[in-house]
Amino acid sequence: MPPVIQQDRDAQKKMIGEHLKAADRFIKASEFPKALEEVTKALGVESNNMYALAYNERIKVAIEAAKKKEEEDKLKKLVEDQKKAALPPKPAEPPRAPSMPDAKPLPVSAPPAAAPAPVAAPIPQITADDMVAKIKKEATETADKKADERLDLLKKEFESARRKLEEDVVLFASQAKDAVEARTKLEHTITEQMKEIQTIRSEQSHSAASSLPAAAEILRVLFEKAWEDGAISPDERSLLQTAQSILKMSDADFSALESSTRSSSYLAALREVWKDGVVTPEEAEHLEQLRKALNVTGDEHLKLESQIRKESAAKKQ
Repeated sequence: MPPVIQQDRDAQKKMIGEHLKAADRFIKASEFPKALEEVTKALGVESNNMYALAYNERIKVAIEAAKKKEEEDKLKKLVEDQKKAALPPKPAEPPRAPSMPDAKPLPVSAPPAAAPAPVAAPIPQITADDMVAKIKKEATETADKKADERLDLLKKEFESARRKLEEDVVLFASQAKDAVEARTKLEHTITEQMKEIQTIRSEQSHSAASSLPAAAEILRVLFEKAWEDGAISPDERSLLQTAQSILKMSDADFSALESSTRSSSYLAALREVWKDGVVTPEEAEHLEQLRKALNVTGDEHLKLESQIRKESAAKKQ
């Protein structure tokens, strides 16, 4: 190592040693801020000096210990002051005669009777343990109160959900009952129509071609009843196909009749809406839903609506 560098290192070590010696003196005198200042200077010379780092940790530990001891002394003094304040004052000693042989204490004249002074209530003693216990108790009571409030809220939410469920069950049961009644009524109507068809077939002896218009009219009635809710259910379609079979109607005629009755049903709905000459937003929305359900195109809608307007204008004339 070059001599110049060696001299610099020796000078640094000496400087660090002087700072650490001063820090040690301050530590022994419990002057920790000054000791920490000396260690900081040593680290400024060499930041990774192991001795300076060790002193730095030692001083930090000593500062923490001093703070802890100071807090304990304060708490201890507070408890002692409270104990002293709670003790009754000592009675005054009676005066004695001058120092003489065989001297006896002078008699003490009793003070005039006075009303007894009110006795001060003893100051309660509060220790550190009592304070900690009180804080824990208050924290526990607060937590219990919050838990009870949360439990009450959950109970209210559960009761509300239970009532809602009961209402939904009642509504569903009512809707299911209405659906069953509607289906029973429709089946009865179709059954009666089928009876009429069979009666007509038994009464008519002419050819199938001549009976086709009557059969088509019966099926038209059945289709119109089925289209009243905007859609043909599977059960309704099954009954209509049964009627088709009994009447021996071709699939092409059956499809054509289904299409025409669909338009007729939509036309009837349009007439109902336009009978007062005004279409409200609710009625317009209902018509749009019905149009989609009946698979009526936009052009067909415009055509049927134009037809109804012409009918209304003709009636006004």
